[in-house]
Amino acid sequence: MFKGLSTDQAPPISVPFRFFLTAPIFAILIGVVFFQYPQDLILNRYTNVAIAITHLFTLGVVSMIMLGALQQMLPVLAGVVVKKPILFANIIHTSLTIGTLGLSGGFLYSKTYLLILGAIFLTIAFSTFLFTIAFLLFRVKYLTATVNAMKVFIVAGIITVAIGVYLITAHIISDISPIHYIIVNIHIVFAIFGFVLILIMGVAFQVIPMFYVARDFPKYIQEKFPIVIFSMIILFTIFSLLQVSTREVLITLSFMSILFGYFAIVSLSNRRRPVFDITLWYWKLSMFSLILSMILFILDINIYVIVIIIVFGFIYSVLQGMMYKIIPFLSWFHLSSKGHFDIPTLREFILEFDIKVQFYIYFSSIICFLLAIMIDQIFIYVGSCLFVVSNLLLIINMIKAMSVYNKLSKKSLY
Repeated sequence: MFKGLSTDQAPPISVPFRFFLTAPIFAILIGVVFFQYPQDLILNRYTNVAIAITHLFTLGVVSMIMLGALQQMLPVLAGVVVKKPILFANIIHTSLTIGTLGLSGGFLYSKTYLLILGAIFLTIAFSTFLFTIAFLLFRVKYLTATVNAMKVFIVAGIITVAIGVYLITAHIISDISPIHYIIVNIHIVFAIFGFVLILIMGVAFQVIPMFYVARDFPKYIQEKFPIVIFSMIILFTIFSLLQVSTREVLITLSFMSILFGYFAIVSLSNRRRPVFDITLWYWKLSMFSLILSMILFILDINIYVIVIIIVFGFIYSVLQGMMYKIIPFLSWFHLSSKGHFDIPTLREFILEFDIKVQFYIYFSSIICFLLAIMIDQIFIYVGSCLFVVSNLLLIINMIKAMSVYNKLSKKSLY
């Protein structure tokens, strides 16, 4: 999975695990918020409630998992090694947690001091991560498609965060300029296509062939797509500021996303060792959701349906699939590196049945969220219940694997 990985390169196992365990807690908070507020406030993206929910997800769930996973993956995928991984992780995890709670709480309860608190800690978290990794990553000499995609992701991430700081400052000082909502749209496009999609691309280029012994992506997809997508985002930004139509740019981004999703599915469906793997369900749900959401966007279908499919179908599905792969492997790897021989197989750290149950409940929550938009508001409450339960099961499944690791790691080797 992580080719050439050694304990000298890898951070302590506690580094990614703390991020992975924190993310579903924020997801549970989202489910709780869904219960507390009416659907019209949740679905109007300009309300404080919608902004709070958005950042509970993008910061507390997506960024939490991505920044945790990257601290484990970058030493292997790009040769980037942070010298003090525990201190680095502590700063990022603590700052990201406090910052997310502060920002979201500030919007939910209209408290300026919470917005300030959130802005400060989020700036610390992302500045520490992005600038440290940028310093190390741009010194890497052995360039692969994944390394190049990571570089683009870092630049897109810095811009996304900078725009976010500008927007939150406007809220703090109550100075909403005439172009504020244009900047909001730019922020959203950078976040979805630059921060999330390009990173998932870069990881997928390396991880899908390694995790699943699958076919490589076409070279032109690996080498051209990240930089072309970034260029299209810059073009979208320029057109937006000039108040020129951006529809054609967004359609181009949508077609490129569809192509990436298609080749990901082709790769996953043409594995050299087609052994059943439950985590494939998450990857395929993610890629089919990406394709579907982009098609619906091109056809100009209900934007809220598209958002649900992107957020829960595409983004959170693939992140869960990655965690279900990473946690058992790291548990096995660290035990093996310590000299233990009586180690469970990767499939035994988290039972397949437990993952299936969590997947079915999670998928049902997505269906209910969609029904809430298309049929009746009552489904948002059913979906919220299922969403909370699925995340509780996700936490339980991860804790089971970690418990097995902790138990075995304490055993004497002799």
